[in-house]
Amino acid sequence: MKTFFGIVAVLIVMLGLEGCIVPFSPPEVTAADKFLVVDGFLNTGAKDSSRIQLSYTQLVTNKNAFTAAVGAQVIVEGNKGSVYNFTEIGKGLYRLAPRAFNEAEQFRLRIRTSTRKEYVSSYVEVKQTPPIDSITYKIAADKSAVQININTHDPRAKTRFYRWKFEETWEYRMSLYSLYEVKNNSIIDRVENINTCWSSEKPSTILLASTIKLTQDLIRDIPITNVPTSSNKMLVKYSILVKQYGLTQEGFEYWTNLAKTTETTGSLFDPQPSQVTGNINSTSDSQELVFGFFSAVTPQEQRIFITPSLGRYEWCVPTDTLSAAEALKTHDLLLSEYWPEGARVPQYITGDHACTDCRTRGGTIIRPSFWQ
Repeated sequence: MKTFFGIVAVLIVMLGLEGCIVPFSPPEVTAADKFLVVDGFLNTGAKDSSRIQLSYTQLVTNKNAFTAAVGAQVIVEGNKGSVYNFTEIGKGLYRLAPRAFNEAEQFRLRIRTSTRKEYVSSYVEVKQTPPIDSITYKIAADKSAVQININTHDPRAKTRFYRWKFEETWEYRMSLYSLYEVKNNSIIDRVENINTCWSSEKPSTILLASTIKLTQDLIRDIPITNVPTSSNKMLVKYSILVKQYGLTQEGFEYWTNLAKTTETTGSLFDPQPSQVTGNINSTSDSQELVFGFFSAVTPQEQRIFITPSLGRYEWCVPTDTLSAAEALKTHDLLLSEYWPEGARVPQYITGDHACTDCRTRGGTIIRPSFWQ
């Protein structure tokens, strides 16, 4: 998992419901200093764990993986005396198991790094998130893409500021099917189906919207993502899981100001009217930069499946027909048996891995537990 300050990503910020979508890139870190980056929130939903990712900024020219902040203490403190300790589960990721929280309490994040530096956020209120009304999709007239939209509303008109994340999963199949495999110098029936796979992505895209200028706290047909048909994600079956988060006005303004600053200066360290660093600060050095915004929120989520059969199979042809002795030595995969007329032993039709084994495309043959 890469932080948004260490990689090139695209954020889409919807500053209202006037249909204005403004793409921008996160600030590029061009200074050699390392600053703490905090990514995560307190999940007050009592069903899912809370996760905080700690890392350090790095130069955009650095092609290595981000530097995780390991060995830290991560604590959430309530203003009524509650204390919750996170457990490090590896690579700078810290987890708090699901539990019930006092939603009338305010919470803050406290971090003590392995270098004995301490950081603390301001206290934040628990933000309730209304349920997602529906996730819909629309196929382009020329069938070049499928647009995924979201609908939600808060009848209490207390949310007003929204954020979404999403995860895509799709099923795909290869044009050739392997029925046999070689094991222990013998040709046997293939045990695993390597023709069908599932692949997933968690785009770094961040989506924000506000209804503050509307009379109703109502979101209608806000685009979540646009899936090109050429990606072949829609060829067999596609699923999207959308997570919705209510934001405080301060949290929404943090992301909005970050977008404006980046668009006008191009770099976080260029001269700028204000430094956008969130609600987390060093307890010993008020001038030290800390990136990230801590919030406490009860999220909502919804998943849909789509089977529009849009895309195009990459058709392949078998590579060869081999005797059993030759089939034992080939690097290709065994598709099927072929019995020449009058033959006493079969021959085997072979195919290339790239056309037969779906795992070569980065997917897994393990069917997701949620798949329908």
